[in-house]
Amino acid sequence: MFRNIFLTLILAIAVAGIPGCGSDNSQQSNGINLPTDSLLTLYCENAGIYPETCILDDPDNPYRMVAITEENKFTLSSGAPSAKSRYYLWATALAKSPSGENQFYVASALHELYTQGKSDNSRLQAVKAYHSVLDSFKSSLTYWKADWLTGAPTYAIPLKDWTGMRLYDPRTDSLLTLLPNEITDSALSVSQSQYDGLHLLATWGYAYNPAVNPLTKLGTLN
Repeated sequence: MFRNIFLTLILAIAVAGIPGCGSDNSQQSNGINLPTDSLLTLYCENAGIYPETCILDDPDNPYRMVAITEENKFTLSSGAPSAKSRYYLWATALAKSPSGENQFYVASALHELYTQGKSDNSRLQAVKAYHSVLDSFKSSLTYWKADWLTGAPTYAIPLKDWTGMRLYDPRTDSLLTLLPNEITDSALSVSQSQYDGLHLLATWGYAYNPAVNPLTKLGTLN
């Protein structure tokens, strides 16, 4: 679940009158067609990965002419009908405003897209996006507002730690817990297994200890 925003956000789409291209696998919203399928075709090799900005030129990107800002990106994301739509949205946000938060949610959308469609294309791109969070934005945070607690406190979440959790065990996020329409004890992980997740992090030069306070145990290996 994405964070709640402190201010009342205004959905500001600059191209509300632009007609969609028309597709059976799309949902029209504010004059643009948003994809709902799980097939991902990359416009360039590193689409959605910092510092590549080719997503802004991708004709399949329904958000390329949308005014995405820090104030409206979570509202737009909440209104997106699919993981594929969210991938395009967050990749566009990242290209326009590079940040660890935007890169992490690109990875999250790709991870969800892989969970839904089992496309290795989405899996490999999700791995790249998670890697980019660690290499380019390791100190970045995102924020959760705990509405279920008295006073609704806000928590800062280190994205490097959340990335470590995702690669080690995606079952920590309910969005990625089960395969579509199946009951299973294992999640569809971009790293396939917990061992593979730890190995993948090690090849990048990072260590993750899931046993003790995992949110503080991801760091660069000496």
